[in-house]
Amino acid sequence: MSIKNDSGGTGFSGPFADLLRLQTEFQSRLGEETIRYVRRLQGAMGPASPGTVVLTDKSTEIAARAEGKTVTLRLELENLQRVHSVVTPQITPLVSDAGTTWFPSSDASTAFRIVSPGAVESFEIGLDVPDTLPPGVYRGALMLLGFRQGALPVRVEIPEAQGSNPLRRRPRAAGAAARRRGRRRKA
Repeated sequence: MSIKNDSGGTGFSGPFADLLRLQTEFQSRLGEETIRYVRRLQGAMGPASPGTVVLTDKSTEIAARAEGKTVTLRLELENLQRVHSVVTPQITPLVSDAGTTWFPSSDASTAFRIVSPGAVESFEIGLDVPDTLPPGVYRGALMLLGFRQGALPVRVEIPEAQGSNPLRRRPRAAGAAARRRGRRRKA
């Protein structure tokens, strides 16, 4: 069988031209429907109104310890739905036991992902640790906008800076009381 793809220099014609036209139309329609679907998923994501309360999943906690100037939060998400899921991880402000609030800046490379049905995606969220952040344990939540669970509790430990003297940070009154106690023991 012979199929010609030349119609006298004006373009394709015949069965080959029909096949190309159908494939082009299909790809165009598929792209439009995919974009429309993703936009609908984005509209259904997360709380958007003030006063919304987000409860965390207490069975799972993301714990990390600062190593230098950064903290990396790592997690894996599995999409158990039959459709693609849009996931946008966002970190809430973190608060220490002493009441210090840290608004971490995070790495934007994980700002948005589409997770296929049945797929497992690994996420790494890098947080920059400011030099002025006091040591302690900071708690907050990792919001998983677009995911059913909503949020995961986060605990980040900021250790004492190496080479720092914890006695130097004590208030003078506490230091003087400690010296008096030391003298009493000797006497």
